[in-house]
Amino acid sequence: MNDPVFEKSLIYMCEHNKDGSMGLIINKPMISENAAEIIQQTGLDHLKPQPDIYFGGPVNLEVGLFLHDKEYNTEGTIKVSKSVSLTTNKKIVADLKIGKGPQEYRFSFGYAGWSKGQLEREIENGDWLLMPANDDFIFTIPNTDKWKKAASQFGIDILDLGGSAGLA
Repeated sequence: MNDPVFEKSLIYMCEHNKDGSMGLIINKPMISENAAEIIQQTGLDHLKPQPDIYFGGPVNLEVGLFLHDKEYNTEGTIKVSKSVSLTTNKKIVADLKIGKGPQEYRFSFGYAGWSKGQLEREIENGDWLLMPANDDFIFTIPNTDKWKKAASQFGIDILDLGGSAGLA
């Protein structure tokens, strides 16, 4: 796949069913004045440490999504796994400001989406490598180390391979 959006992207899959798939890129922080402005406009600039904002994918870039620990729950929170949930409700921002939000979270704009059968075709084409989900990749491992650490789990030096496969 020769798509710079997905080159060396590590995607946490949030939903996969007969109608399609949805995931968030978890290793691409937004580094721009826009990110600082978003943090300021949401009032999250008062949090210590200040959260990073991530590029979650090319679909609906105006939508903010929080991938977070399962302990936090509000209206519209979706349980993704035994330990991770997803929230788009703006109440999470207010809760974070007053210390009642999730302990661990990742704030993203946009997401990666696939129509019915599209992701399966891309996997068959070899566009994606699959590995089990690991919360450390979301919340603990530094962004600069995620791709290499994920690639090393395949037992090969993936950096020697041609193309630009992503990890989903």
